[in-house]
Amino acid sequence: MLAHRLALRNLLRHRRRSGFTAAIIVITMALLTCFQGLSDGGHQAMIQVGVRMGLGHLILSQQGHAQDPSLERLIAKGPQALEQSRAAAGTLASSVVPRLRLSAMAQAGAQQIAVTASGVEPALELPVSGIADSRAIILGQPLPTLITKASPGKAPARSGLPPLVLGERLAKALDVRIGDRVTLTVKPLGGGEFARAAFELHGIFRTGIQELDAFWVELPLEAAQGLTSAAQGVSHLALYLEDERQLAALQQQLQPLLEARAWEAQAWTQAAPELNSAVAMDAAGMALLMVIVIVVVVAGILNTVIMSVLKRHREFGVMLALGSSPGLIVRVVLLESLYLAGTSLLLGLLLGLAAHWHFATEGLNFREVFGTGLEAGGVLLPERFYSLLKPLKLAGVATLILLLTLLVSLYPAYKSGRLKPIEAIKHHA
Repeated sequence: MLAHRLALRNLLRHRRRSGFTAAIIVITMALLTCFQGLSDGGHQAMIQVGVRMGLGHLILSQQGHAQDPSLERLIAKGPQALEQSRAAAGTLASSVVPRLRLSAMAQAGAQQIAVTASGVEPALELPVSGIADSRAIILGQPLPTLITKASPGKAPARSGLPPLVLGERLAKALDVRIGDRVTLTVKPLGGGEFARAAFELHGIFRTGIQELDAFWVELPLEAAQGLTSAAQGVSHLALYLEDERQLAALQQQLQPLLEARAWEAQAWTQAAPELNSAVAMDAAGMALLMVIVIVVVVAGILNTVIMSVLKRHREFGVMLALGSSPGLIVRVVLLESLYLAGTSLLLGLLLGLAAHWHFATEGLNFREVFGTGLEAGGVLLPERFYSLLKPLKLAGVATLILLLTLLVSLYPAYKSGRLKPIEAIKHHA
């Protein structure tokens, strides 16, 4: 108890020095907590936007399809494959959706543009796709979710043609409006003559991603299968997770199915390497900020301890001359460091958590702050980010700072305990 009282008394006796060091630690820790929450929240938003733009957390396809995405490498019997995937994934996957991707030529009047067309099940896409989201549709309507058995792939329309949606830039390039006719020309499965089919433009979407807005078309899955003579074949099955951290567990759980059906699994990190690199670079920047904060905090503590020890040689010499043990001196110096670091870190965490709570509920609008939207890995990010803290990571940083504080204080504490009373007293006499 004596060591605790002496350590606290010395910190309070030098209020200016202790307060200055504490202020540095509090501010840096508060900023670190706030930035960490915004960074993790930003990463989550980046991943969610990416996987919702025609990807998925995990993509199942026939062996070799990722390298050669042709109609010759389709998953046969799509409905059966869909049910098998759902059963194998269990509760890990929140949604499993089939898609048929094909290269096509879109034509309207005299305008022709090479596009990527995606056959989808509108009802299954609605909860997982940013393109199917009504907020992305700027004109018209999303693909209808109610498709009649009598007219598969068709929707109530003046022309009776199957519906189709495409990107805003593509609509401008083709010079089409809602209700206009768009013809798709594709090379069907097995080769032969080109196949053509007319569609009615049902909706125009804007995602902010140039590749999608300028070259992407979506149509009902059955219409795409009929156009390509693919029967019930699909290019891939996209699996979505509630928690992206369960991706590895899902891959492991699906391994028996992949081996049995000769399928391959591609995570979003492989399907969208630019987005993955953007997330990794931002995470590396945050890690560098952490290192800087830790260095600043530990350097501030070390400077305070050294200054305190240098100015108290006489005091320590008197204590040793009166019979105090060297161990008591060592404990006093170490406790001063721990009290200063611990209290300052706690205050910094409380301030940082208050800022985190604000940004977790209200969000941070980057367009208001910077005057423009943000893009990462070719993906236009949401205007408003929400803070997302990982408690274990934050606790690990705080614990590391305390351990480093104890470590850098060991040498000054040890030297103080090794002082010779007479020399120490004369040094400050």
